[in-house]
Amino acid sequence: MEVDRRTLLTGVAAMAMTVAARPALAQDRLVIGVLPKTVINDIFMNNIAEFAKAKGAELDVDIEIHSVSGHGAIEEQVSAMEALISRKVNGIALAALDSKGLAPVVKRAAEAGIPVMLIDSGVETDPANYVSYVGTDNVRAAGLAADYAASLLSYKGKVAQLEGEPGSEAAAHRKQGFHEGIAKYPELELVSSITGHWTTPGAVEATEAIVTANPDINLIFASSDLMAVGAAEVLRRRDMNHVIVIGFDGIPEGTDLIKELRAAGDVAQSARGMAEISVETLVQVARGEKAAADFPKSVDSGMQLLHSWNVDAYRRDILGLDGN
Repeated sequence: MEVDRRTLLTGVAAMAMTVAARPALAQDRLVIGVLPKTVINDIFMNNIAEFAKAKGAELDVDIEIHSVSGHGAIEEQVSAMEALISRKVNGIALAALDSKGLAPVVKRAAEAGIPVMLIDSGVETDPANYVSYVGTDNVRAAGLAADYAASLLSYKGKVAQLEGEPGSEAAAHRKQGFHEGIAKYPELELVSSITGHWTTPGAVEATEAIVTANPDINLIFASSDLMAVGAAEVLRRRDMNHVIVIGFDGIPEGTDLIKELRAAGDVAQSARGMAEISVETLVQVARGEKAAADFPKSVDSGMQLLHSWNVDAYRRDILGLDGN
């Protein structure tokens, strides 16, 4: 399946992706609501939405994508959840913007008898309130990035991290994994770790601050590929191409950086795995084929370290792109 790389919607236009509200109980087909963090300037989340829709078509269920206006739009996501609960949809797949802010509404969904799958980011709630969490083991994946960074620098040098949005469990776990990983190497110094808000503009601002304060920086680990793009752009403008960049996501933009020799690696996670496992699980529960208790509480959707010698195969086999 080729990943849709169309220009992402901006502003309130993104809400046009939301299917017009209708009472779920009036439908013969199952209705599953999918809430990505946002599809605006977030290609990974857009890919999750596309793979979810494709799996829904395969299973003959209606998939509704409910996007919000940005990574800080927590109340919008809460409102979208409440609307789905009031309509009594058959299941909800949620990529939570904030692990605490979405907790009450996940509990309300459980009380309403609506099964919930958590995608990519967890929620601080009783595990009984959701079926499973499916996503990357972000601590382990970011630790892999730290080990790779250490080997690239011959275990000596100065490194920095561009973190994701504060409040996001995925951001917190990627920070934890990278910090713990770097701490294993006595001659590696983590000189800065600040948020780039998951976005390219945010990463540009953060990278400017990092390299201004640390002109002798050797490597930057970006917790998302869109932030890696921003970091690489700052380094290009400042003629600091000797500084190594490692990204995280495995989206086309991240693999482009590797092919252009502007990044040394990318920790790829599986948007397809997250989407397909979530939809399949919710459909099985909704149809009564399995109970929520039949599923593990956590499912690792997998990861892969990309570099110059395997990126072409990944682009071809996973992203559906040619090797160029």
